[in-house]
Amino acid sequence: MKITLIGGGSSTFTPQLLQLFIASPALRGATISLMDIDEHRLEVMATLSRLLIERTGADLRVEGTTDRRSALAGAAFVITAISVGGFDAWEKDIEIPAAYGIYMPIADSIGPGGIMRAFRHIPVLADVARDVAKLAPDAWVFNYTNPLTANCIAMRRAAPTVNTVGLCTCSSIPRVPLHLAWFANIEPEELVLPAPAGGLNHCAAILSLRLRDGRDAFPLLRERVVEPVTRWVLETYNILPYCWSHWTEFYLPLSRLEEPYQGRLQGLRMQYGITVHDMAHERDRARHWEDVAARFAEGAEGLSLDVLPRDESVQVVQIMEALLAGTNEVHVVNVPNRGAIPNLPAEAVVEVSSLVGAYGIQPLQVGPLPEPVAALLRQHVTAQELTVEAALKGDRQLALQAFLQDPRIAATLTPQETGKLLDEMLRAHAPHLPQFA
Repeated sequence: MKITLIGGGSSTFTPQLLQLFIASPALRGATISLMDIDEHRLEVMATLSRLLIERTGADLRVEGTTDRRSALAGAAFVITAISVGGFDAWEKDIEIPAAYGIYMPIADSIGPGGIMRAFRHIPVLADVARDVAKLAPDAWVFNYTNPLTANCIAMRRAAPTVNTVGLCTCSSIPRVPLHLAWFANIEPEELVLPAPAGGLNHCAAILSLRLRDGRDAFPLLRERVVEPVTRWVLETYNILPYCWSHWTEFYLPLSRLEEPYQGRLQGLRMQYGITVHDMAHERDRARHWEDVAARFAEGAEGLSLDVLPRDESVQVVQIMEALLAGTNEVHVVNVPNRGAIPNLPAEAVVEVSSLVGAYGIQPLQVGPLPEPVAALLRQHVTAQELTVEAALKGDRQLALQAFLQDPRIAATLTPQETGKLLDEMLRAHAPHLPQFA
């Protein structure tokens, strides 16, 4: 069995995945193919991965390559985790809109930053999907790259026969008892999990939560939840948001600055204890993990496996295991809706509880979202569709329509200002947007 990681030079994601692969009996004997365009980072991660396997005695093999087609050929599972333009591009996604009065703390999902990130990623990911259709037609593709929803739509459109789904670290929360029990200050074993969940990636919620004795847990949560955004959504809509900091980007009144904007948005405080992502910090974090990985790869003494990055919310290996064993587990996955959430479009890619196992990945009927939430998300679904079309065709007019449709931009800018912002961002990102040339 072959597992391919597109973006395998990542100093944070790759070590986490390797530790999960090593711990999985179902993946024994597998070949892990790391593919990246950065030869140096790829070599460091390939060396580190081999060292991890050697130290643990795992029955795995690692190969590294810059040849995407070679990496994909014959794969059973493909994981995509790329960042076209890296931190420099992300910085522009935050700072250029800020000069127009659009203040977003993350800017990787929606708004002008999310749309531009989609424009950069979609051509690459669409090519990956087309290659999978030719070279590994039975493979499952798990996309972690943001903006996850638009990217998954594009990959499915580019290669409709390929099994492409989206995964997010947030979407593991409806399965994690410790996280939810902490919210309600109750014992984890009292909760019935996994809980039914639905929405769009980064704006999804647990729709119902029960205790072992049959009681509804939401009244208890309303009494005990302290975090203000979670509490507001729970009290207003009777659903539990599980990625609340991203929800603030979808709801403009929840995303206000607490410090004056003076030409640089990164690092400023926003409401609810949120700080705008700062690329200086992100670069330092990346350098730290690159240094740790490089020291491990060089065989530095005194290093323990415990110092490597680890994230319990990365669920992709559990999903692989369920597919291989046909165990029919419930996971929250980003898939075409097909009526699972009846008040969102049938072909929208939604984040929803899904049955994973012998019959693939099938969305479960979780019922409607509160209509005000669904109404907002339908606007984003339309913006995502326009974003995908613009990215695949390199069409500036469609790109403008996507910007105009985005609720965050529409609430802040005039149509003329929107066109000016779009053109400035297209110019700033031109090296990574060949389709718009």
